[in-house]
Amino acid sequence: MGYLLFGIGLALVVALAIYLHQPPVPQRAAPQQRNEDEDEDEFEGTMGKRLRRNFTEQRTRRSLPGDKCAVCLDEMNHGDMKYMKCGHAMDGTCFEEYRYIRRNCPLCDKPINLSLPGDRCAICLESLSRANMAHLRCQHALHFECHQQFIESGAKCCPLCREKL
Repeated sequence: MGYLLFGIGLALVVALAIYLHQPPVPQRAAPQQRNEDEDEDEFEGTMGKRLRRNFTEQRTRRSLPGDKCAVCLDEMNHGDMKYMKCGHAMDGTCFEEYRYIRRNCPLCDKPINLSLPGDRCAICLESLSRANMAHLRCQHALHFECHQQFIESGAKCCPLCREKL
């Protein structure tokens, strides 16, 4: 019986020692109330809210001239807008760079660019690079040479998704 009590007491001492040696849990600071009259970062806060509201509206509709490009945040004019399959648009120069970096639209996250450098060409199965990619209407890409031979062969649709060329 004595050994049992000694064992329980020892276990309690070890548990207490472990509990006391744990680092304290950091306390969360209460959120500070912001005075509306404060003007530090007021412009950036207002501009950020406006951009978020503008992009929230753009996510649910087709892009229009006067909207901001989701990449460079410049206002887009009708002549320099590059429309994607999802209906959203980017500035033409931003689109030419963006199409080699990401597959999805920055506004709605739908797939817009189906081939990136490093993917395999559907014709020769060699790796594509930015310097030798030719994009089809469906946004799949082939090597320039493979694309030319594919078109010359009389093909009428994409070899991957079968969308008309």
